[in-house]
Amino acid sequence: MVKKEIEKTKDYKALLGDIKSILNKNLTKAYKAVDNIKVQTYWQIGERIAREELKHKNRADYGRRVIENLAKDLGLSKRTLYEIAQFYDTYPIVRTVSAQLSWSHYTTLIKINSKPKRDFYESISLQNSWSVRELRKRIGNKEFEKAKKKGEIIVRLPKQLPAPEDVFKESYDWDFLELERSHEEKELEKALLNRIEKVLLEFGNGFAFMGSQMKILIAGQYHKIDLVFYHRLLRCLVLVELKIGKFRREFVAQMNEYLTYMREHDMLEGEKDPIGLIICKEKEEEEVHYALGRLRKEIFVAEYKTKLPSEEEIKSKVKKMDKI
Repeated sequence: MVKKEIEKTKDYKALLGDIKSILNKNLTKAYKAVDNIKVQTYWQIGERIAREELKHKNRADYGRRVIENLAKDLGLSKRTLYEIAQFYDTYPIVRTVSAQLSWSHYTTLIKINSKPKRDFYESISLQNSWSVRELRKRIGNKEFEKAKKKGEIIVRLPKQLPAPEDVFKESYDWDFLELERSHEEKELEKALLNRIEKVLLEFGNGFAFMGSQMKILIAGQYHKIDLVFYHRLLRCLVLVELKIGKFRREFVAQMNEYLTYMREHDMLEGEKDPIGLIICKEKEEEEVHYALGRLRKEIFVAEYKTKLPSEEEIKSKVKKMDKI
């Protein structure tokens, strides 16, 4: 398939749009040199590329052609994109990706074809907080082979469950919703329910949809929780309130009331306390900080966007990210 034919296909346009969305929602944090955000971003891109390749597995050379086009359109090198694809292929389960290792650690580890050998170096890198330079030095010194010869290989990769702050995002890109610029909360909720599969993909791994407009009775008055999810890894309910305007502190009081009710009346044995997620059109970080106070680990506040930035803005951000 020639380059122009790929560019014109609906699937390729969807792929390009999805990857732009993944990049945009993570780059702001990446600018602060939090390398783990870069690792998580690249894992998501790798997962999206893998899904696209699987959809066209019967078309020879499709994967290579797609990466060539993405490299040009996103301003990333082909080498980086191939590393991203290989990274996801090596670590297809996001829970196995450690927050303690940088992207440079992972580009070194994915070059090791033997899984026992790679697990060995990953494990001792985590245990000893090795720098990338030290990891490469130890690989060059054949530490694995020496340990294997002595019968000293013990691999203990940590079983990591995510913390709530690692699950919820600062911003959600809902560019797939067909909404007017000025819309009501009911219209937003209806649009989300109509595209619930894409909503779950945007929320990330572990979310399961439980229902909408869940009724609870407090002081003789019915209240309705906009959306309710369950998170398999956090093992708790996630209550979502949708707000079409700017964040206001009274949203926190409302959510805290709902969480208290669910904690006292609707928890099953083995579940952890429910978590609240307020998603609004815009927010001021300082106001959110003081409004949440000690509730910041129980209630999270995010923005939503229904339009992606321009192509030039994306390319500019991607080029900056590649230098991090």
